[in-house]
Amino acid sequence: MLLGSLMPSGNGPVVVFAKPWGTSALEVVAKAEGRLMSAPSSSWIALTEASDSGFVTRLYRAGAGFVASSAVAYACARLTGLSMESQE
Repeated sequence: MLLGSLMPSGNGPVVVFAKPWGTSALEVVAKAEGRLMSAPSSSWIALTEASDSGFVTRLYRAGAGFVASSAVAYACARLTGLSMESQE
């Protein structure tokens, strides 16, 4: 049940986690034709916006290890100092 609550449903901000030793999260977002909202200094995590129902699938096809829900996206945004108020 916890894993289900972390998975994205619908449009909105999502967090992309790259696979270890794989394509960086930035590259995954770019390959999926996403818009980057924030990326910490590490290359394994990126914050992006799910703009359509197929975006999460495209992220996985592009090499994402895990795509997390907007709740996780908001928590990551707070940790990185990104204001998401204008993103809603």
